Amino acid sequence: MKKVLFATTALVASAGIAAAEIEFGLSAEMGITGGDFYGANDEAQFHNDFTISVDGSGETDGGMTFGFHVEIEESNGGGATNGSASYDNESVFISGAFGTLTLGEIDGAYDRRLKEVAFVGSIADDETIHTGFNGNSGFDGVEDNQILRYDYSFGDFGFSVSMEQDDNGAGDDDIYAVGVSYDFAMASGIEIGFGLGYTSKDNNGEIIGASLYADTGNGFEAGLNASSYDSDFAGADWTHYAIGMAYTWDAFSIGANYGKYDLDSGSDVDGFGLAANYDLGGGAVVQFGYGDGEDRESYSLGIAMSF
Repeated sequence: MKKVLFATTALVASAGIAAAEIEFGLSAEMGITGGDFYGANDEAQFHNDFTISVDGSGETDGGMTFGFHVEIEESNGGGATNGSASYDNESVFISGAFGTLTLGEIDGAYDRRLKEVAFVGSIADDETIHTGFNGNSGFDGVEDNQILRYDYSFGDFGFSVSMEQDDNGAGDDDIYAVGVSYDFAMASGIEIGFGLGYTSKDNNGEIIGASLYADTGNGFEAGLNASSYDSDFAGADWTHYAIGMAYTWDAFSIGANYGKYDLDSGSDVDGFGLAANYDLGGGAVVQFGYGDGEDRESYSLGIAMSF
């Protein structure tokens, strides 16, 4: 939902580089958050957040494109004290007829090709932080959070493969992932998307997952996903199922999702999330979110802004 704040194109005299483009985006939030975290009542707190995104791209004489993305953000809420900003989601890429190679704080191939089941957002992401939600991240970020991913698309098919190295350089805990997707539009106008992914981490285990997504074209969309973790540790296996739906009409959007972990050992874990938006126009959206699961609930209400 971010909009371009402004963009500039600079001609570079150096041989081999024809042009470069830099784009800036800005988004911000303000509101309140609260909830009940495992019996400890969390009083309503002020919340504000801003994100400045910077994207740069260029093209070589041979037609290969290259670029970067970085976000500068500060989040103040839930009792947090105002502080300095931090960098997030930084990445660089090269792209051409061979596909796209990206390196940085990005989704692995497993997450890249699977759909999530939350389609309407809130300022505190309450609909995605409940105990039943699975964001398809697999093992992403468990090591050095620097992922190298290759993407290639041909027609309605997409393919990705990725690697995240062990953070201590020993090489015995590297994370590998592969994912495929197939998205197509039916004659009726309904859009369908399938995703299948696999990821493994040395000395930890492997996860396989699948997702199904549908957009009817009249404001209704729905998704299903399922995943299974085969752990190297006794009793740590689990299977996860989730469903989500959303409907948009005029300036209103509402969404709901439910997820459950069927644990190999111990009690099962589930939860649900709700979100409602009202678009004020001009880049301002009133957002409400609620999440509940396993003696933990959270809520938020505020305005999200994009410039």
